[in-house]
Amino acid sequence: MGNLLLLPLKFQEQKARMKFDANLKRYAKKLQASQAEDICEVPPYVGLPILEKLTYLDQHELSEAFLNLLTKASTKATINLAHPSFISTLNNMCADEAKILFQYKHQESIPRIDLYIKKQQAAGQAPILTLNPEITFLEGEQNVRPAQEVHTKVAWNLTGIEVFVELDFPENIDVYIENLEKLGIIALETEVHLKKDLETFKQLEQDIYKSSILERQQWVEELNKKQQDVLYTLYNKKGYYYFTEYGKMFMKACIKDLDEVREKS
Repeated sequence: MGNLLLLPLKFQEQKARMKFDANLKRYAKKLQASQAEDICEVPPYVGLPILEKLTYLDQHELSEAFLNLLTKASTKATINLAHPSFISTLNNMCADEAKILFQYKHQESIPRIDLYIKKQQAAGQAPILTLNPEITFLEGEQNVRPAQEVHTKVAWNLTGIEVFVELDFPENIDVYIENLEKLGIIALETEVHLKKDLETFKQLEQDIYKSSILERQQWVEELNKKQQDVLYTLYNKKGYYYFTEYGKMFMKACIKDLDEVREKS
């Protein structure tokens, strides 16, 4: 009876050993890209936590990221990339987030669109001026009112990532992006957008999110019909996520293969 009770534990141990052996074979294959004289001792602060992970980690993208980091820590040419904080970063990342990074590992930016609705006084109601306490109205102009505009964000993070990447849980895309920002891998630029991203913006607007944009445009038109004294306008604001310096080094260490890093060196 005692042996039967231990069967699940033995099965788990065997399963862990199989995963560990499979991951070690992948690691050895990655090291084949290096000359024997370039291979060095792995720092314990990188090697030990990764070896522990390899006994149970079977999500391909995450295990690949850990193996890439272990590989970079194993060669003299790339050991400088093995920052100890990358272990913690990977520990706080899910498989879908790793998939996103592998998808964009050769790109400098991730284009993004946000949708806004602007609410303002309709034309012809009364002259509208900018709010300025120094303006003194002349007699007969007391009906002039300060301009009032309200801008409401109605859609955000329209990047197309959930279309470009085969995610396990695409409905979590906003959480994934927020976590990658929190981890310091990406940051948002909203003041400008890059010329090279124009085709992607066109695809986002006219293809991927076309129905979503049309739906909101119809909503705006309905609002304008119901409220004649107010003008609602739908507009978008373009920007992009870029990889921070920390993020660039993380991508080299954990996402890109050894050959890809050497080609850029």
